[in-house]
Amino acid sequence: MGQVPSTIAILAFADLGGCRIERIFLKDEVEEAVRFRDCRPGRFNPRMLCLSEDELLILLGDAIAASVFSRGFLAELRAILDARELAQYA
Repeated sequence: MGQVPSTIAILAFADLGGCRIERIFLKDEVEEAVRFRDCRPGRFNPRMLCLSEDELLILLGDAIAASVFSRGFLAELRAILDARELAQYA
């Protein structure tokens, strides 16, 4: 397993009752990343983020609106959803 970065900066996030999608900057790695977190009260990290599909859709919509994902990522996701590039990811 990789080391947990000692310093991060949260650049953007979306939150649904303590379930979060964050765009973070890893200062030690000098790169950006996307992190899924379960920050609900009584939960300890690291923990899997378990949501229903309906909750996930809400959280993803909020994350897109909050600019958590880059334009490039969203373009690739759109291509996958349009099934133009499906074979590449299957």
